[in-house]
Amino acid sequence: MQATSKISSSFINPLYTIGDRVQQGRIIGINHVMRGWQYTVLNEESKRTVKLAESEIKLLSQQEREARILAEIDSHMTQLVLLQKELDTDLEISTPFGEIQPPRKPSNPINGTSRLSEPRRKKVSA
Repeated sequence: MQATSKISSSFINPLYTIGDRVQQGRIIGINHVMRGWQYTVLNEESKRTVKLAESEIKLLSQQEREARILAEIDSHMTQLVLLQKELDTDLEISTPFGEIQPPRKPSNPINGTSRLSEPRRKKVSA
């Protein structure tokens, strides 16, 4: 006989998913508890996790979300430049945003400015 399981008709799916960016950080875990869903959120600045009920999760505005994503891309691109310098060779790294240049000034993810905010129009390969 094959094992079966039944899910209550009152079962509600979680509102958020793993990887979602929220004001408290990034969701890295989801557990179902007696009172609903509990989310494990990683604060990427402090590297600490916190468990929050679904009602405690605060969403980012679209502008905040885009600013955080651009800041993260900017950080990764800076790491690429530093690794390329460590190799002491030109790898001709290019992206849809254009060629990767060393950072000119620190990015400010709060107001949405990034060296990626206004991509230069060049023929590039991804």
